[in-house]
Amino acid sequence: MAHNHMNHNMDSGMNTSTTAPMTHDHGGHGGGTVHHMMQMYFVVSESATILFEDWKVDTATEMVFSCLGIFVLAALYEGLKVLREILKRRYSYVVSVDLTETKVYGTGPNQTTVVTESKGNLPRSRICNWHHVLQTFLHVIQVTLSYFLMLIFMTYNVWLCLAVALGAGFGYFVFGWKLNKVVDIYEHCH
Repeated sequence: MAHNHMNHNMDSGMNTSTTAPMTHDHGGHGGGTVHHMMQMYFVVSESATILFEDWKVDTATEMVFSCLGIFVLAALYEGLKVLREILKRRYSYVVSVDLTETKVYGTGPNQTTVVTESKGNLPRSRICNWHHVLQTFLHVIQVTLSYFLMLIFMTYNVWLCLAVALGAGFGYFVFGWKLNKVVDIYEHCH
Protein backbone atom coordinates (compact mmCIF):
# COMPACT_ATOMS: atom_id res chain seq x y z
CA MET A 1 0.00 0.00 0.00
CA ALA A 2 1.51 3.32 -1.05
CA HIS A 3 1.65 6.08 1.53
CA ASN A 4 2.11 9.31 -0.39
CA HIS A 5 0.61 12.24 1.49
CA MET A 6 -1.88 12.13 4.31
CA ASN A 7 -3.54 15.09 6.04
CA HIS A 8 -2.80 14.57 9.72
CA ASN A 9 -4.76 17.64 10.83
CA MET A 10 -8.15 16.11 9.93
CA ASP A 11 -10.17 19.14 11.08
CA SER A 12 -9.33 18.48 14.72
CA GLY A 13 -7.34 21.63 15.30
CA MET A 14 -4.29 19.57 16.25
CA ASN A 15 -1.11 20.55 14.48
CA THR A 16 1.24 17.58 14.16
CA SER A 17 3.82 19.24 11.97
CA THR A 18 7.34 18.90 13.33
CA THR A 19 8.23 22.48 12.45
CA ALA A 20 5.30 24.23 14.17
CA PRO A 21 4.95 24.63 17.96
CA MET A 22 2.56 22.34 19.82
CA THR A 23 -0.93 23.77 20.16
CA HIS A 24 -4.12 22.36 21.53
CA ASP A 25 -7.54 23.49 20.36
CA HIS A 26 -10.20 23.97 23.03
CA GLY A 27 -13.10 24.60 20.69
CA GLY A 28 -16.46 25.48 22.15
CA HIS A 29 -15.19 27.76 24.93
CA GLY A 30 -17.01 31.01 24.37
CA GLY A 31 -17.36 30.55 20.62
CA GLY A 32 -13.66 31.10 19.85
CA THR A 33 -10.68 28.85 19.60
CA VAL A 34 -8.14 29.03 22.42
CA HIS A 35 -4.60 27.93 21.70
CA HIS A 36 -2.12 27.16 24.49
CA MET A 37 1.53 27.14 23.53
CA MET A 38 3.72 24.66 25.37
CA GLN A 39 7.35 25.52 25.01
CA MET A 40 9.91 22.83 25.73
CA TYR A 41 12.87 25.12 26.37
CA PHE A 42 13.96 27.53 29.09
CA VAL A 43 12.91 31.14 28.76
CA VAL A 44 14.01 34.29 30.57
CA SER A 45 10.82 36.29 30.87
CA GLU A 46 9.01 38.38 33.43
CA SER A 47 5.64 37.01 32.37
CA ALA A 48 4.22 33.60 33.23
CA THR A 49 1.11 31.82 34.43
CA ILE A 50 1.87 29.90 37.61
CA LEU A 51 -0.26 26.91 38.64
CA PHE A 52 -3.61 28.68 38.31
CA GLU A 53 -5.12 30.78 35.54
CA ASP A 54 -5.51 33.70 37.97
CA TRP A 55 -1.84 33.61 39.05
CA LYS A 56 -0.50 35.57 36.10
CA VAL A 57 2.78 37.42 36.32
CA ASP A 58 3.27 40.30 33.88
CA THR A 59 5.76 42.65 35.54
CA ALA A 60 9.19 42.32 37.09
CA THR A 61 7.77 43.21 40.53
CA GLU A 62 5.13 40.47 40.30
CA MET A 63 7.85 38.01 39.21
CA VAL A 64 10.06 38.92 42.18
CA PHE A 65 7.21 38.42 44.68
CA SER A 66 6.15 35.19 42.99
CA CYS A 67 9.73 33.91 43.10
CA LEU A 68 9.96 34.78 46.81
CA GLY A 69 6.75 32.87 47.50
CA ILE A 70 7.97 29.87 45.50
CA PHE A 71 11.34 30.03 47.29
CA VAL A 72 9.55 29.82 50.66
CA LEU A 73 7.30 27.00 49.38
CA ALA A 74 10.33 24.95 48.28
CA ALA A 75 12.12 25.59 51.60
CA LEU A 76 9.02 24.51 53.53
CA TYR A 77 8.81 21.37 51.41
CA GLU A 78 12.33 20.42 52.54
CA GLY A 79 11.39 21.22 56.14
CA LEU A 80 8.31 19.03 55.88
CA LYS A 81 10.40 16.08 54.68
CA VAL A 82 12.71 16.44 57.69
CA LEU A 83 9.78 16.87 60.10
CA ARG A 84 8.18 13.64 58.88
CA GLU A 85 11.45 11.76 59.33
CA ILE A 86 11.95 13.15 62.86
CA LEU A 87 8.39 12.19 63.82
CA LYS A 88 8.89 8.71 62.38
CA ARG A 89 12.12 8.22 64.36
CA ARG A 90 10.60 9.52 67.61
CA TYR A 91 7.57 7.28 67.28
CA SER A 92 9.65 4.18 66.52
CA TYR A 93 11.93 4.98 69.48
CA VAL A 94 8.97 5.34 71.86
CA VAL A 95 7.47 2.07 70.64
CA SER A 96 10.82 0.21 70.95
CA VAL A 97 11.46 1.58 74.49
CA ASP A 98 7.98 0.54 75.61
CA LEU A 99 8.54 -2.97 74.29
CA THR A 100 11.84 -3.70 76.06
CA GLU A 101 12.58 -4.68 79.63
CA THR A 102 15.71 -3.38 81.36
CA LYS A 103 17.36 -5.18 84.28
CA VAL A 104 20.16 -3.74 86.42
CA TYR A 105 22.63 -6.10 88.12
CA GLY A 106 25.01 -5.02 90.88
CA THR A 107 25.53 -1.69 92.60
CA GLY A 108 27.93 1.22 92.30
CA PRO A 109 30.70 1.31 89.65
CA ASN A 110 30.37 -2.44 88.94
CA GLN A 111 26.73 -2.00 87.94
CA THR A 112 25.67 -3.75 84.73
CA THR A 113 22.60 -2.85 82.71
CA VAL A 114 21.07 -5.47 80.47
CA VAL A 115 18.29 -4.82 78.00
CA THR A 116 16.34 -8.01 77.57
CA GLU A 117 13.85 -9.14 74.98
CA SER A 118 10.49 -7.53 74.48
CA LYS A 119 7.98 -7.58 77.35
CA GLY A 120 5.42 -9.30 75.23
CA ASN A 121 4.19 -9.53 71.71
CA LEU A 122 4.70 -6.56 69.44
CA PRO A 123 1.41 -4.69 69.12
CA ARG A 124 -0.31 -5.10 65.82
CA SER A 125 -0.26 -2.01 63.69
CA ARG A 126 -3.50 -0.09 63.99
CA ILE A 127 -4.47 1.98 60.99
CA CYS A 128 -6.08 4.69 63.11
CA ASN A 129 -3.31 5.39 65.61
CA TRP A 130 -2.47 9.08 66.05
CA HIS A 131 0.98 8.79 64.50
CA HIS A 132 -0.27 7.14 61.32
CA VAL A 133 -3.09 9.68 60.92
CA LEU A 134 -0.65 12.57 61.37
CA GLN A 135 1.87 11.04 58.95
CA THR A 136 -0.91 10.50 56.39
CA PHE A 137 -1.98 14.14 56.64
CA LEU A 138 1.62 15.36 56.30
CA HIS A 139 2.16 12.96 53.39
CA VAL A 140 -0.78 14.47 51.50
CA ILE A 141 0.66 17.95 52.03
CA GLN A 142 4.13 16.78 50.95
CA VAL A 143 2.85 15.14 47.76
CA THR A 144 0.78 18.21 46.88
CA LEU A 145 3.73 20.55 47.42
CA SER A 146 6.05 18.31 45.42
CA TYR A 147 3.71 18.31 42.42
CA PHE A 148 3.16 22.06 42.69
CA LEU A 149 6.93 22.60 42.64
CA MET A 150 7.29 20.21 39.71
CA LEU A 151 4.61 22.04 37.73
CA ILE A 152 6.21 25.38 38.52
CA PHE A 153 9.54 24.07 37.24
CA MET A 154 7.81 22.82 34.11
CA THR A 155 6.93 26.38 33.15
CA TYR A 156 10.57 26.46 31.95
CA ASN A 157 10.79 30.03 33.22
CA VAL A 158 14.38 30.47 34.40
CA TRP A 159 13.40 32.75 37.32
CA LEU A 160 10.77 30.34 38.62
CA CYS A 161 13.10 27.35 38.21
CA LEU A 162 15.82 29.19 40.14
CA ALA A 163 13.31 29.99 42.90
CA VAL A 164 12.43 26.29 43.22
CA ALA A 165 16.06 25.11 43.18
CA LEU A 166 17.40 27.79 45.52
CA GLY A 167 14.45 27.41 47.91
CA ALA A 168 15.00 23.65 48.08
CA GLY A 169 18.71 24.20 48.67
CA PHE A 170 18.04 26.77 51.40
CA GLY A 171 15.47 24.47 53.01
CA TYR A 172 17.91 21.59 53.03
CA PHE A 173 20.60 23.84 54.53
CA VAL A 174 18.29 25.06 57.29
CA PHE A 175 16.52 21.77 58.09
CA GLY A 176 18.62 18.93 56.67
CA TRP A 177 21.47 19.17 59.17
CA LYS A 178 19.13 17.89 61.89
CA LEU A 179 19.31 14.40 60.48
CA ASN A 180 22.50 12.39 60.15
CA LYS A 181 21.24 10.41 57.22
CA VAL A 182 18.00 10.86 55.34
CA VAL A 183 17.05 8.19 52.89
CA ASP A 184 13.57 9.04 51.71
CA ILE A 185 12.24 6.10 49.73
CA TYR A 186 8.96 7.99 49.43
CA GLU A 187 10.48 10.94 47.52
CA HIS A 188 8.19 11.95 44.70
CA CYS A 189 9.33 14.68 42.39
CA HIS A 190 12.79 16.11 42.22
